[in-house]
Amino acid sequence: MSIDKKLSDRGITANKEDLRCTECKSELVIFDVVSNELVCSACGCVASDKYYNNEHSSTYATQSEFRDRSRTGMPESLAIHHKGLSTLIGVGDTDARGKALEPAQKVKIQRLRTWNNRSQLNDSISRNLEKALKFLNNFGDKLYLSQAVLESAAYIYRKAAIKKLAKGRSTLGLVGAALYAACRETATPKTIADIAGVCNLSSKDIMSHYKLILRELSLQMPVLHGPDYVTLISNRLNLSEKTKREGLRIYSKVQQNRISIGKNPRALAGAVIYLASQTCNEFLRQVEICQVADISTVSLRKRCKEIKSNIII
Repeated sequence: MSIDKKLSDRGITANKEDLRCTECKSELVIFDVVSNELVCSACGCVASDKYYNNEHSSTYATQSEFRDRSRTGMPESLAIHHKGLSTLIGVGDTDARGKALEPAQKVKIQRLRTWNNRSQLNDSISRNLEKALKFLNNFGDKLYLSQAVLESAAYIYRKAAIKKLAKGRSTLGLVGAALYAACRETATPKTIADIAGVCNLSSKDIMSHYKLILRELSLQMPVLHGPDYVTLISNRLNLSEKTKREGLRIYSKVQQNRISIGKNPRALAGAVIYLASQTCNEFLRQVEICQVADISTVSLRKRCKEIKSNIII
Protein backbone atom coordinates (compact mmCIF):
# COMPACT_ATOMS: atom_id res chain seq x y z
CA MET A 1 0.00 0.00 0.00
CA SER A 2 1.35 3.45 -0.93
CA ILE A 3 2.01 6.25 1.50
CA ASP A 4 -0.82 8.33 0.01
CA LYS A 5 -3.22 5.44 0.57
CA LYS A 6 -2.12 5.01 4.20
CA LEU A 7 -2.51 8.72 4.85
CA SER A 8 -5.89 8.88 3.16
CA ASP A 9 -7.13 5.89 5.18
CA ARG A 10 -6.26 7.78 8.39
CA GLY A 11 -7.94 10.97 7.20
CA ILE A 12 -4.66 12.72 6.38
CA THR A 13 -3.98 14.54 3.14
CA ALA A 14 -0.53 15.47 1.96
CA ASN A 15 1.15 16.82 -1.17
CA LYS A 16 3.90 15.11 -3.13
CA GLU A 17 6.43 17.59 -1.80
CA ASP A 18 5.61 16.49 1.75
CA LEU A 19 6.51 12.89 0.90
CA ARG A 20 10.06 13.72 -0.20
CA CYS A 21 12.86 13.77 2.39
CA THR A 22 14.30 17.25 2.82
CA GLU A 23 17.81 15.90 3.60
CA CYS A 24 18.53 13.12 1.09
CA LYS A 25 15.68 13.97 -1.35
CA SER A 26 14.53 10.35 -1.19
CA GLU A 27 10.93 9.33 -1.78
CA LEU A 28 11.16 6.37 0.65
CA VAL A 29 9.10 8.15 3.28
CA ILE A 30 7.21 6.11 5.89
CA PHE A 31 4.33 7.31 8.07
CA ASP A 32 4.83 6.38 11.74
CA VAL A 33 1.39 5.55 13.17
CA VAL A 34 2.46 5.77 16.82
CA SER A 35 4.11 9.18 16.71
CA ASN A 36 2.06 10.56 13.77
CA GLU A 37 5.26 11.59 11.96
CA LEU A 38 6.78 11.13 8.52
CA VAL A 39 10.13 9.31 8.67
CA CYS A 40 12.60 8.77 5.85
CA SER A 41 13.50 5.07 5.61
CA ALA A 42 16.75 5.87 3.77
CA CYS A 43 18.46 8.32 6.13
CA GLY A 44 16.15 8.21 9.17
CA CYS A 45 15.31 11.90 9.07
CA VAL A 46 12.05 12.84 10.81
CA ALA A 47 9.83 15.52 9.34
CA SER A 48 9.34 18.57 11.54
CA ASP A 49 5.59 18.75 10.88
CA LYS A 50 3.19 16.34 12.55
CA TYR A 51 -0.05 15.12 11.00
CA TYR A 52 -3.12 14.54 13.14
CA ASN A 53 -6.47 12.96 12.52
CA ASN A 54 -9.04 14.95 14.47
CA GLU A 55 -11.70 12.26 14.15
CA HIS A 56 -9.79 9.17 15.31
CA SER A 57 -6.78 10.47 17.21
CA SER A 58 -6.94 11.53 20.83
CA THR A 59 -3.80 13.67 20.48
CA TYR A 60 -4.23 17.42 20.85
CA ALA A 61 -3.93 19.20 17.52
CA THR A 62 -3.80 22.75 18.85
CA GLN A 63 -2.90 24.40 22.11
CA SER A 64 -6.52 25.45 22.66
CA GLU A 65 -7.65 21.81 22.78
CA PHE A 66 -5.83 21.33 26.08
CA ARG A 67 -8.74 23.19 27.65
CA ASP A 68 -11.27 20.73 26.24
CA ARG A 69 -12.87 19.15 29.33
CA SER A 70 -14.15 16.19 27.35
CA ARG A 71 -10.57 14.90 27.04
CA THR A 72 -9.66 15.29 30.70
CA GLY A 73 -10.69 13.61 33.93
CA MET A 74 -13.23 14.72 36.50
CA PRO A 75 -13.36 18.46 37.35
CA GLU A 76 -11.87 19.84 40.53
CA SER A 77 -14.23 19.80 43.49
CA LEU A 78 -13.82 20.91 47.09
CA ALA A 79 -16.43 18.32 48.11
CA ILE A 80 -13.87 15.54 47.52
CA HIS A 81 -11.04 15.20 50.00
CA HIS A 82 -8.34 15.02 47.27
CA LYS A 83 -10.15 17.70 45.16
CA GLY A 84 -10.26 15.32 42.20
CA LEU A 85 -6.51 15.58 41.61
CA SER A 86 -5.26 12.34 43.16
CA THR A 87 -3.43 9.58 41.31
CA LEU A 88 -4.89 6.13 41.88
CA ILE A 89 -3.18 2.83 41.10
CA GLY A 90 -5.71 0.33 39.80
CA VAL A 91 -6.35 -3.04 41.43
CA GLY A 92 -5.77 -5.01 38.23
CA ASP A 93 -2.38 -6.73 37.96
CA THR A 94 -2.05 -6.25 34.20
CA ASP A 95 0.04 -3.97 32.04
CA ALA A 96 -1.15 -1.56 29.34
CA ARG A 97 -1.54 -4.39 26.83
CA GLY A 98 -3.65 -6.48 29.19
CA LYS A 99 -0.87 -8.98 29.84
CA ALA A 100 -0.52 -10.36 33.37
CA LEU A 101 2.42 -9.05 35.38
CA GLU A 102 5.26 -11.19 36.59
CA PRO A 103 5.13 -12.27 40.28
CA ALA A 104 7.99 -9.94 41.21
CA GLN A 105 6.24 -7.04 39.49
CA LYS A 106 2.97 -7.84 41.28
CA VAL A 107 4.67 -7.54 44.65
CA LYS A 108 6.25 -4.24 43.63
CA ILE A 109 2.95 -2.81 42.36
CA GLN A 110 1.17 -3.88 45.53
CA ARG A 111 3.73 -2.05 47.67
CA LEU A 112 3.34 1.04 45.47
CA ARG A 113 -0.43 0.80 45.81
CA THR A 114 -0.17 0.56 49.60
CA TRP A 115 2.14 3.55 49.93
CA ASN A 116 -0.01 5.52 47.51
CA ASN A 117 -3.02 5.05 49.78
CA ARG A 118 -1.00 5.90 52.87
CA SER A 119 0.47 9.04 51.35
CA GLN A 120 -2.98 10.47 50.60
CA LEU A 121 -4.14 10.15 54.22
CA ASN A 122 -0.89 10.78 56.04
CA ASP A 123 -2.20 13.25 58.66
CA SER A 124 -5.23 13.66 60.89
CA ILE A 125 -6.71 16.55 58.88
CA SER A 126 -6.74 14.49 55.66
CA ARG A 127 -8.35 11.54 57.41
CA ASN A 128 -10.97 13.78 58.97
CA LEU A 129 -11.71 15.44 55.63
CA GLU A 130 -12.19 12.10 53.91
CA LYS A 131 -14.72 11.04 56.54
CA ALA A 132 -16.50 14.38 56.84
CA LEU A 133 -16.87 15.07 53.12
CA LYS A 134 -18.48 11.67 52.60
CA PHE A 135 -21.09 12.65 55.21
CA LEU A 136 -21.48 16.05 53.57
CA ASN A 137 -22.23 14.63 50.11
CA ASN A 138 -24.60 12.09 51.60
CA PHE A 139 -26.54 14.70 53.57
CA GLY A 140 -26.58 17.05 50.58
CA ASP A 141 -28.22 14.38 48.43
CA LYS A 142 -30.87 13.74 51.06
CA LEU A 143 -31.64 17.47 51.32
CA TYR A 144 -31.64 17.88 47.49
CA LEU A 145 -28.99 20.60 47.66
CA SER A 146 -27.29 21.89 44.54
CA GLN A 147 -23.62 21.40 43.79
CA ALA A 148 -22.93 25.08 44.50
CA VAL A 149 -24.26 24.70 48.06
CA LEU A 150 -22.15 21.56 48.58
CA GLU A 151 -19.03 23.34 47.33
CA SER A 152 -19.69 26.24 49.71
CA ALA A 153 -20.23 23.85 52.63
CA ALA A 154 -17.05 21.94 51.79
CA TYR A 155 -15.09 25.21 51.67
CA ILE A 156 -16.41 26.22 55.10
CA TYR A 157 -15.59 22.80 56.58
CA ARG A 158 -12.07 22.87 55.12
CA LYS A 159 -11.44 26.24 56.79
CA ALA A 160 -12.73 24.83 60.07
CA ALA A 161 -10.55 21.72 59.73
CA ILE A 162 -7.44 23.80 59.00
CA LYS A 163 -8.09 25.81 62.18
CA LYS A 164 -8.43 22.45 64.02
CA LEU A 165 -12.01 23.10 65.11
CA ALA A 166 -12.87 19.46 64.47
CA LYS A 167 -10.44 18.23 67.11
CA GLY A 168 -12.37 16.86 70.08
CA ARG A 169 -15.76 17.74 68.54
CA SER A 170 -18.49 15.85 66.74
CA THR A 171 -17.78 15.46 63.03
CA LEU A 172 -21.49 15.13 62.25
CA GLY A 173 -22.27 18.29 64.18
CA LEU A 174 -19.58 20.27 62.36
CA VAL A 175 -20.75 18.93 58.97
CA GLY A 176 -24.33 19.90 59.77
CA ALA A 177 -23.22 23.37 60.85
CA ALA A 178 -21.23 23.83 57.62
CA LEU A 179 -24.28 22.75 55.58
CA TYR A 180 -26.53 25.20 57.43
CA ALA A 181 -24.00 28.01 56.99
CA ALA A 182 -23.78 27.26 53.26
CA CYS A 183 -27.57 27.30 52.99
CA ARG A 184 -27.64 30.69 54.70
CA GLU A 185 -24.93 32.06 52.41
CA THR A 186 -26.66 30.89 49.22
CA ALA A 187 -30.17 31.87 50.46
CA THR A 188 -31.34 28.26 50.32
CA PRO A 189 -34.46 27.95 52.52
CA LYS A 190 -33.40 25.11 54.84
CA THR A 191 -34.01 25.24 58.58
CA ILE A 192 -31.97 23.88 61.46
CA ALA A 193 -34.64 21.20 61.97
CA ASP A 194 -34.19 19.96 58.38
CA ILE A 195 -30.44 19.54 58.74
CA ALA A 196 -30.72 18.12 62.27
CA GLY A 197 -33.17 15.49 61.04
CA VAL A 198 -30.83 14.38 58.25
CA CYS A 199 -27.76 14.35 60.52
CA ASN A 200 -29.69 12.50 63.25
CA LEU A 201 -28.70 15.14 65.81
CA SER A 202 -30.54 17.64 67.93
CA SER A 203 -31.10 21.20 66.74
CA LYS A 204 -29.25 22.43 69.81
CA ASP A 205 -26.12 20.48 68.84
CA ILE A 206 -26.17 21.84 65.27
CA MET A 207 -26.71 25.40 66.54
CA SER A 208 -23.81 25.20 69.00
CA HIS A 209 -21.41 24.09 66.21
CA TYR A 210 -22.88 26.75 63.92
CA LYS A 211 -22.16 29.50 66.45
CA LEU A 212 -18.63 28.13 66.84
CA ILE A 213 -18.05 28.36 63.07
CA LEU A 214 -19.41 31.92 62.93
CA ARG A 215 -17.19 33.02 65.80
CA GLU A 216 -13.95 31.33 64.76
CA LEU A 217 -14.17 31.90 60.99
CA SER A 218 -15.69 35.41 61.21
CA LEU A 219 -18.49 34.60 58.76
CA GLN A 220 -21.14 37.18 57.92
CA MET A 221 -24.44 35.43 57.25
CA PRO A 222 -27.26 37.11 55.30
CA VAL A 223 -30.71 37.07 56.88
CA LEU A 224 -33.39 34.95 55.21
CA HIS A 225 -36.39 37.02 54.17
CA GLY A 226 -40.01 36.27 54.90
CA PRO A 227 -41.08 35.40 51.33
CA ASP A 228 -38.55 32.55 51.36
CA TYR A 229 -40.27 31.08 54.42
CA VAL A 230 -43.68 31.56 52.80
CA THR A 231 -42.59 29.50 49.80
CA LEU A 232 -40.90 26.88 51.97
CA ILE A 233 -43.84 26.35 54.32
CA SER A 234 -46.34 26.33 51.44
CA ASN A 235 -44.38 23.64 49.61
CA ARG A 236 -44.20 21.47 52.73
CA LEU A 237 -47.93 21.78 53.29
CA ASN A 238 -48.61 20.91 49.62
CA LEU A 239 -50.71 24.03 49.13
CA SER A 240 -52.00 25.11 45.77
CA GLU A 241 -50.26 27.70 43.66
CA LYS A 242 -53.17 30.09 44.14
CA THR A 243 -52.79 30.01 47.94
CA LYS A 244 -49.03 30.44 47.67
CA ARG A 245 -49.35 33.53 45.46
CA GLU A 246 -52.00 34.97 47.75
CA GLY A 247 -49.65 34.48 50.71
CA LEU A 248 -46.84 36.30 48.91
CA ARG A 249 -49.22 39.15 48.07
CA ILE A 250 -50.28 39.49 51.71
CA TYR A 251 -46.68 39.39 52.89
CA SER A 252 -45.74 42.21 50.50
CA LYS A 253 -48.48 44.32 52.14
CA VAL A 254 -47.10 43.38 55.55
CA GLN A 255 -43.66 44.64 54.53
CA GLN A 256 -45.10 47.86 53.06
CA ASN A 257 -46.87 48.62 56.35
CA ARG A 258 -43.64 47.82 58.28
CA ILE A 259 -45.38 45.22 60.43
CA SER A 260 -42.54 42.72 59.94
CA ILE A 261 -39.95 44.82 61.79
CA GLY A 262 -38.71 42.97 64.87
CA LYS A 263 -40.98 39.98 64.28
CA ASN A 264 -40.08 36.33 63.81
CA PRO A 265 -40.20 35.76 60.00
CA ARG A 266 -41.40 32.17 60.45
CA ALA A 267 -44.32 33.31 62.61
CA LEU A 268 -45.25 36.01 60.10
CA ALA A 269 -45.00 33.56 57.22
CA GLY A 270 -47.23 31.06 59.05
CA ALA A 271 -49.82 33.74 59.80
CA VAL A 272 -49.79 34.92 56.20
CA ILE A 273 -50.26 31.38 54.90
CA TYR A 274 -53.15 30.78 57.32
CA LEU A 275 -54.90 33.97 56.19
CA ALA A 276 -54.25 33.15 52.53
CA SER A 277 -55.75 29.67 52.95
CA GLN A 278 -58.91 31.20 54.41
CA THR A 279 -59.13 33.68 51.52
CA CYS A 280 -58.69 30.91 48.93
CA ASN A 281 -61.14 28.56 50.72
CA GLU A 282 -58.47 25.94 51.38
CA PHE A 283 -58.92 24.13 54.69
CA LEU A 284 -55.81 24.33 56.86
CA ARG A 285 -55.46 23.92 60.62
CA GLN A 286 -53.28 26.15 62.77
CA VAL A 287 -51.56 23.17 64.34
CA GLU A 288 -50.32 21.96 60.95
CA ILE A 289 -48.76 25.34 60.19
CA CYS A 290 -47.15 25.55 63.65
CA GLN A 291 -45.58 22.11 63.30
CA VAL A 292 -44.08 22.91 59.91
CA ALA A 293 -42.97 26.47 60.78
CA ASP A 294 -41.67 25.41 64.23
CA ILE A 295 -43.65 28.09 66.09
CA SER A 296 -46.29 28.10 68.80
CA THR A 297 -50.00 28.59 68.23
CA VAL A 298 -49.93 31.68 70.48
CA SER A 299 -47.39 33.38 68.18
CA LEU A 300 -49.45 32.43 65.13
CA ARG A 301 -52.65 33.94 66.57
CA LYS A 302 -50.89 37.15 67.64
CA ARG A 303 -49.39 37.68 64.18
CA CYS A 304 -52.76 36.99 62.53
CA LYS A 305 -54.44 39.55 64.79
CA GLU A 306 -51.78 42.19 64.00
CA ILE A 307 -52.08 41.62 60.26
CA LYS A 308 -55.89 41.82 60.29
CA SER A 309 -55.89 45.02 62.35
CA ASN A 310 -53.36 46.86 60.14
CA ILE A 311 -54.07 45.85 56.56
CA ILE A 312 -57.10 45.00 54.47
CA ILE A 313 -56.77 41.52 53.00
